Parts: sequence; C-alpha cells; structure tokens
Amino acid sequence: MAGRRIAMRMFLFGCMGLVFEIFYIALHDAVFGGSWNLRGHSSLWMIPVYALPGLLTGPVSHRLKNRHIPLPFRAFIYMLMIFAVEYVSGVLFTAAGLDIWNYSNLRWNLHGHIALSYVPVWYFLALWLEYLYRLIDGCACVLVKSHKTTQ
Repeated sequence: MAGRRIAMRMFLFGCMGLVFEIFYIALHDAVFGGSWNLRGHSSLWMIPVYALPGLLTGPVSHRLKNRHIPLPFRAFIYMLMIFAVEYVSGVLFTAAGLDIWNYSNLRWNLHGHIALSYVPVWYFLALWLEYLYRLIDGCACVLVKSHKTTQ
C-alpha cells in the first residue's frame, strides 16, 4: 500500500503543479502583459517534474525538522531543491530535443534552464510545500484506501 500511496501522491503533485503553472502563466500574462484572455499553458512533460516533491518533501522535511531548523530556512532549502529539479529537468529536456521552457531572455539565468528572477516565486511556494505535502498525502491515503475497499 505504501507504494500505491507514494504513486498517488506523486500523481496528485504532478496534476497540482500543472494547474498552478497554468494559473500562474495566465495571471502573469494578464498583469504584466495586458493579456486578459487568461490563457495559461504547460506541457504534460511537466507532470514528472512536479511529481518529484511528492517523493522528496517528506524525507527532507523530516530530517530538517529533527534538526530543529526553522521554517524560513527549510523553505530556502526547498527552494534550492526546486531550482535543482528545474535545472536538471531543463538539461534533460533539452538533451531530448524538447523545448519546454527557456529562460535565456531573463537576467541572471543559468543556461536558460533556471533564472534567479524566480527566487520570490519558488521561495513563496517552498513556504507552503510542507503544508501541501501533508494535504496531498492525506488525499492520497484516502484515495488508496477507497480504491482498496472497492476492489
């Protein structure tokens, strides 16, 4: 059951990430680009990228909390994890010939895969990551149990 719960948690994180990205892009384009049609976009290739916090957050959070590291510092570490996942994913996508995103036009970018201008966005998300993990893990637990009882 633990394996199914992890898989469900990763799937839910992946779907939530897609929805967040679509909302973020639509609102960003409206506020900064004047495009009030509120069309966001993403790629299905992002599901495994957004699913990784469903795998990593629990163990990392447990270790950091055991060391009594306060939330602002834990969020900083989560933000670094987000940047690492984003960078590695960007490198892999580019190597596979996919152009999912490209930050080359932004200042302070690293090979077009990450940009320091996203620090506030990723840090804000990282502040909520433990809460989202608990919420999504609870949903995954319920979904896995309800699936088991219907079989």
